[in-house]
Amino acid sequence: MLNIPSSVINLEKLDDLDKLMELNEYLILDFSTDWCPPCRVMEGTIVNLAFELEGKAKIIKIDPEVFPEVLKKYSIKGIPYFLGIQNAKIIGKAHGIVPIDQLKKLINL
Repeated sequence: MLNIPSSVINLEKLDDLDKLMELNEYLILDFSTDWCPPCRVMEGTIVNLAFELEGKAKIIKIDPEVFPEVLKKYSIKGIPYFLGIQNAKIIGKAHGIVPIDQLKKLINL
């Protein structure tokens, strides 16, 4: 069992995403599922990233099967997919299995 830092948030309600966007903090939206092999590969990287970014950014895990409207909004066609957000605007994108340094660059850190 992985020790998950508090900066990782599992999206449970769509309204929560809107509230998080209003905070004007750095966010990384992590679109992934439990059954997706590349998504599972990225789990450890996401946890390590969350520890590194603790207090600087939040990682929002979004299940595309639960929130397909969010995928549609951002025109996401495949997972895992990552969006860097600042002030409710996209500032970076990554798709697939990516190194932690590339994920940090999503939010210019």
